[in-house]
Amino acid sequence: MELFATDLDRLAFLLEADAALSFDSEDLGSEAAEQKAPEETPPEKRPKYITNYIGSKQKLVDWIWKHTHEGVGTVVDAFSGSAVVAYMYKAKGLKVIANDRLHYCHHAARAIIENNSTRVSDEEIEALLADNAKAGTFVQDNFKGIFFAKGVHALIDTLRANCNKLSGLKKDIALFALGKTCMSGKGGFGHFSSSTDYGKRQDSPEDFKKRFKDNLVRINALVFDNGKENKAHRQDINELLPKVKADLAYFDPPYATEFSTTNYERAYHFVEGLMTYWDGLTIKKDTKVKYYETDHQTVTKANAGEFFKTFLGNAQHIPHWMISYRDHAYPDEQQMRKIIGSLGKQSRMQSKDHHYAITSRHGEASNAKERLFICTPASKSKADEHADIKPVPLAAAANFHTSIPVEIRIDDPGKLTTDAMDVGTAGDPQFSFILCRTGTNKNGDHFTVEELSGRHMTAVNKKIDLQHSQEFNDIVGGVVAADYLEDDSGGRVECVGELYVNDTPAARLAYKLMKRGIISQVSMECDYQEGECSICQKRFTNKADYCPHLRKFKGREYNGRPVYEILHGVTFTGLGLLDRKGADENARILQVASVEDSIQSQAKGDSVMEDKTKTNDDPSKSDTDAAKKKPESQDGDPAARVTELEKENRQLKAQVAQLQKRIDELETEQKAAACRSRAKKLLTKLEKKGLAFGSDEERESELKRLSEMTDEAFAATEAAFELGMRNAERGTKKEPDKPKDEGKPADADAMAQKADLNNPHSTFRVPHSVRPRDVDDRKLSLEDRLRSGFMAAYRNRVGEESNETLQLDA
Repeated sequence: MELFATDLDRLAFLLEADAALSFDSEDLGSEAAEQKAPEETPPEKRPKYITNYIGSKQKLVDWIWKHTHEGVGTVVDAFSGSAVVAYMYKAKGLKVIANDRLHYCHHAARAIIENNSTRVSDEEIEALLADNAKAGTFVQDNFKGIFFAKGVHALIDTLRANCNKLSGLKKDIALFALGKTCMSGKGGFGHFSSSTDYGKRQDSPEDFKKRFKDNLVRINALVFDNGKENKAHRQDINELLPKVKADLAYFDPPYATEFSTTNYERAYHFVEGLMTYWDGLTIKKDTKVKYYETDHQTVTKANAGEFFKTFLGNAQHIPHWMISYRDHAYPDEQQMRKIIGSLGKQSRMQSKDHHYAITSRHGEASNAKERLFICTPASKSKADEHADIKPVPLAAAANFHTSIPVEIRIDDPGKLTTDAMDVGTAGDPQFSFILCRTGTNKNGDHFTVEELSGRHMTAVNKKIDLQHSQEFNDIVGGVVAADYLEDDSGGRVECVGELYVNDTPAARLAYKLMKRGIISQVSMECDYQEGECSICQKRFTNKADYCPHLRKFKGREYNGRPVYEILHGVTFTGLGLLDRKGADENARILQVASVEDSIQSQAKGDSVMEDKTKTNDDPSKSDTDAAKKKPESQDGDPAARVTELEKENRQLKAQVAQLQKRIDELETEQKAAACRSRAKKLLTKLEKKGLAFGSDEERESELKRLSEMTDEAFAATEAAFELGMRNAERGTKKEPDKPKDEGKPADADAMAQKADLNNPHSTFRVPHSVRPRDVDDRKLSLEDRLRSGFMAAYRNRVGEESNETLQLDA
């Protein structure tokens, strides 16, 4: 049995929830609209089940079904919520056991999962809509002015009283429809965490009554018999799981993220209280939205790990698990894998881009990577599969070398993202990144599934440096863990790295720049033993032996076919942080976690879907909070918001300018140290050749002069010294054959040259018989550069440091 009878049904099902909640009975077709008897709606007339429940998987049911294990007969939806996944499995013909601790979710599951044939009749619908003089006034008395427009509060009291006229599954249908009607409407957020006008549904009593009737008709049409005895429970998950018998357990649990913690009972407190008409519940009078008191514990970062271990441990007897999750959640993916593996299951993770339309924040909180852990009984764990893999020594895999763009994100420094052994100093921040993906990159390098799945562990214990530098001082971190994963876009190698911020200033600066988004480009390096041409399939162990295809067309096309090099024997050698765009502009930092937001939301343990203008319930803290936090602009003044954003932008630009200034200072210091070091080396070399200084001050003065030279001037000076000493040595050796000038000692020239070498301030002279050749300064060879440099140094010394004019023989 197909969930979607037509493509139109499928498209409508995928629309945003709020856009489809307005329901007209004509949407079901004329036959359903005129239905007089409680009959099952044919599949082609059955409406879409659409919900605006927080975290609903209504847009992901096809994806979930695609990855459901074949041969499953019974499935337990342990956290059924809106029951949209349970309904999908029921439509697929499986026996479904749905469970949720909330009353509203339980009524929803009983109405459309457990219920195979019961519907409310037209007469019963009219009775539900009728006036009731005996109705209570709880909603009017306690929620006046919030959540609903004038007149709707009294109507809800009446409709709730009329629901008590029904019993069994019919009452479940009525309560499900009433709760659904309260959640939706014109305006409002779907939940009940705001007392402002923005959180108020604007429907009139007539509009509310019409939507209630439409929802009753819709739910009637959703009821069908799939031939299985389906059940709905409202139990604690850890009491139900040990007793349930199923082939598959689907888990969509509440979880904490870096952006929020969601307490469903708190977010839907109005509907949840309405289900029992607040029987036995105590309203908190001092709260704006009138929460009721509850001892239910919110899942936070602190308790999330134990929460998952407990309920998954109670499901060990169920062969197959599917766990819906998202990125930036606690526990993270690595910790989840560890928990799953410890309970006798092996897992693989699928990912899919997903937008959560109902959130208290936007941006990263709404745009997420939906995760789906697919767990089966363990045979041989992935850790065991790779236990025998030993990283190939660099020298053995260094026939070829290439660099590859990667994706990277920074995590909370206190967050453990790997179960690898502790290899860094406590407090070193860790970050996860996608090291490499299967397929062909922009450089024309192609990585196969077999190569990455078998060689990903070679990345562990490799360096993270600056701009692929080979200098030891530029190493800022290391890779501490690696894993091979697959999703809809293919396979990838995910790694965890850490920055040694406690050891080097460069690492500290790199971490700050990464968090600020200034360093946003990264690149990975690897060596490989053999390359294979995609066109002729020839293999090479040296780039000099490339075939014409790779030599001329790598990364492009040849006769309409892509030309790439298939890499074999890959060894990952490190990660480079770049201050400019690399080969792939998409190889950039993805996410920098907000430590403060995460810690604050976890510690409170409350839903982040709070009234944004909520005041502090504790009067003693109001003055402090007012001083710390600037109140939001009233009535959502856009001009004030623009001013605030411009101020934030100026502050960020100032911070960027300060960081850039610090970078420039560090680069200047590094350059000065390098110049002084080379100047020392040159003086030491000259001193070994006989150069002597009259005092330490003279030596320091010459050292300073050499240190302040430009690279070109220093190279020329060094070349001039070398050439002068060689010529002096040749002149000394030929001295006996030279004719002696009258009145001049035989060794006068040698003594003059020695005097020149011993005097750092004397003019450096070359023999008169030597004339430097004119050179073409457009050439870039080392020889030409040395010649040009010698002439520059020569002219500089002769013209600036001496009053003499040196004449060269032609």
